[in-house]
Amino acid sequence: MKPLSCQAKNILVRRNRLSRYLRLRVDRKGRVVLSLPLFCTRRQAQSFLDEHQEWIADQLNRLPSPTRWQNGDTIRILGQDLTIRHDPTLRRGVFIRDNTLFVSGEVDFLTRRITDFVKRQTRAYITTKARDLAAEIGVSFRDIHLKDTTSRWGSCSAKGNLNFCWRLGFAPLFVLDYIIAHEVAHLQEMNHSDRFWRVVARLTDRRADAEIWLRRHGREL
Repeated sequence: MKPLSCQAKNILVRRNRLSRYLRLRVDRKGRVVLSLPLFCTRRQAQSFLDEHQEWIADQLNRLPSPTRWQNGDTIRILGQDLTIRHDPTLRRGVFIRDNTLFVSGEVDFLTRRITDFVKRQTRAYITTKARDLAAEIGVSFRDIHLKDTTSRWGSCSAKGNLNFCWRLGFAPLFVLDYIIAHEVAHLQEMNHSDRFWRVVARLTDRRADAEIWLRRHGREL
């Protein structure tokens, strides 16, 4: 199919052989994602896009601006509110002390250093929590992977790998704990049956709170 015309800089077109309808969404990276039935023509796809130009513009305007942290900003990491203190003379990289996030290096690399630190901290927390929950229900997983996903917060592969969006490190801990419990439960039930949700309820009692928070604030992550 020839490229489609759209106001967004990036447009991703996907064919779905099981889909009967055209579907449209804008992910947090500003990409327009258009899902098409298998036999949808280019003319039909372009017409669908043209009809939704105002909706696309509205969704793009609602996207948060890319985060660029600065000295003195407050950041929440794994439920802890921290004040960023940039000091290029430090020799310890990035570390937490007395509710302060100390960051060394040149100011141009401040955001990248903080991002890398959040990923490391989030991975360590998820790994420990997932192991504890898995042991509670008598299952195990192969590995933990952090990704910058846009359509789901976590997933569990058929091979037993658990995948999580690293941005959950900025969410309240009860939210992150729920996502971990959700994916660990899939190690026992690879579905969303009643049995699956009973396993989730065994691992966390804050499912409703977490889902409400994600609906209201998930986009901000």
